[in-house]
Amino acid sequence: MNTFTDKLQKWLSPMVNFAGSNKYFTAIRDAFSITTAFLIAGSLALILQIFVTGSGGLAGVAGFEWLANYSHIFSTINFVGVSCISLEVVAVLGYQLGKVNKTKPVITMILSISCFLTMLDQDNVGGSLGAKSLFLALIVGLTSTALFKWLMSFEKIKIKMPEGVPPMIADSFNTLIPTMLVMLVYGLIAGILYGQAGVYINDVIYNVIQAPFTNVAESLPGLLVVLVFQQLFWWMGIHGNNAMKGAMSTFWEGGLALNAELIAAGQVATHWNTINFQHLFICLGGSGQVIGLAVAILLFSKRKDQKEITKASMLPVICGIDEPLVYGLPIMLNPTYLIPFLVAPIVCGVIGYVAATSGFLQSAYIRDVSGMPMFIQQFLGYNGQVSAIILTVVCIILSTLIYAPFVLLDNRMNGQETSETK
Repeated sequence: MNTFTDKLQKWLSPMVNFAGSNKYFTAIRDAFSITTAFLIAGSLALILQIFVTGSGGLAGVAGFEWLANYSHIFSTINFVGVSCISLEVVAVLGYQLGKVNKTKPVITMILSISCFLTMLDQDNVGGSLGAKSLFLALIVGLTSTALFKWLMSFEKIKIKMPEGVPPMIADSFNTLIPTMLVMLVYGLIAGILYGQAGVYINDVIYNVIQAPFTNVAESLPGLLVVLVFQQLFWWMGIHGNNAMKGAMSTFWEGGLALNAELIAAGQVATHWNTINFQHLFICLGGSGQVIGLAVAILLFSKRKDQKEITKASMLPVICGIDEPLVYGLPIMLNPTYLIPFLVAPIVCGVIGYVAATSGFLQSAYIRDVSGMPMFIQQFLGYNGQVSAIILTVVCIILSTLIYAPFVLLDNRMNGQETSETK
């Protein structure tokens, strides 16, 4: 088993090191983390719009029809929080990379926004700021900051202002020519493409890149491949969610934003592999469905040390925080728990896929709040569906049954420690 662990670590370490140290992956991860608050605010506004000012909500009750006149209050918040997700991501991406590149973060942020807006359909800018333009936002954010950094390395194109000029004005003139050149590049790309083919680049990127990748991410094989890597990272002691977030947030958060836009337009949410799906079927109690491990230990383990650690970790686990259990038992690099740590989320993930694609569980469109107690988080995150509660119970039972034999195996393999702790 040690040889297996060594080989696994040797195979995965380069990928983990690359994802953890690469400034672009880190910036993408941070961009989605920072914009989460806006997604939650927009999602909550959508709930209020539906249940308070919508015709099927309170506004449809006799005497409360006047509430429909104020639907705009919530729709505007939803628009800013959800339907402008690409604009927010490109802004944060530009700022984060500006800090890393040491190229005036605020200027870099505004430049990224400007280049992004330059690439959009100028007759429908408002309709192009949502999740459908996320890939364009990532591409523009990454490339515009890199091009700006390169141009800023040429001292001859910087306009030097005399001493005594306020720093903000001096910075503006210092970066004027590089800024104009970068914006010109993106203007030329967008203009030539539209002039020659009559299409906008955000539509091309969505149809050629984002939509096909989304289809892969929302397939069962795509779900399982990502899941296996995520769990292996955790087992090695690396935060698997963070390791995969840079690559997968576009689909997890983007799918949720697309669903919110569909619901706001009176349509049906269609994207099932969202961050809410991860919280219910992959990370219930924390990565690896460790709520099942916690329950199995409390029910079947004879080791007092395990039970004490589990009892101390139970409240965090109920709120989806698994680090005390993963590192406390530990699960990390523990060969006994590798198999159930992989199998439990795979089984629950397949159940979630079947539930979502069969219509038993409607796709989420409200960003749930990480850290909320179990059941409450899943119930609210899945729009108040009772089926979410049922599936949460099913996943807890199944993951407990999967972990239980390995808890007993661990007891037998540690018989000497068990007898000493009685």
